[in-house]
Amino acid sequence: MIVVSDSTPLIHLAKVGQIEILFSLYKEILITNEVYREVVVEGNLLEKEDAGVVQNYIGRSIHVKNPKSSSQHLVEKYLIHRGEADSIQLALETGAQLILMNEREGRNAAKREGLRVKGSIGVLFDALKAGLINEGEALGILLKFGDNPQVFWIEPGIIEEAMEKIKKFKNLKM
Repeated sequence: MIVVSDSTPLIHLAKVGQIEILFSLYKEILITNEVYREVVVEGNLLEKEDAGVVQNYIGRSIHVKNPKSSSQHLVEKYLIHRGEADSIQLALETGAQLILMNEREGRNAAKREGLRVKGSIGVLFDALKAGLINEGEALGILLKFGDNPQVFWIEPGIIEEAMEKIKKFKNLKM
């Protein structure tokens, strides 16, 4: 399965110590140079611990690859950032089965381009369904997201909705 990731799912899962979930679910992740710059280069300059975590997987489970064509048309068409546009362009060119992206405008653009999209919370649900984490661990991660809105940039309502779904998932299993 070809999976392309934008910056925030990598940052989120690295910050909560769960980046391995990505490789258990998807084996390998492609990122663009722009995503590498945002996550690793800028993160290291800002002394962000998650930058080093992601950097450790570069060349092993995370591979940096740029799209062959410019993504400028996506920037202009959807008014999205270069990193999101490059990720969408790479996903289109590689025939990716999934793109990991959190930002609403980028997600909407990816969907309009015919791509399947998941964000950090969607990855948690996949991990829960696959038995990689349990309900308590999933809820704990969501609490970390909710307790640090200035770090994780996820709307509280989205986190609350996800927590309710996990509680229902737990009850269905019983």
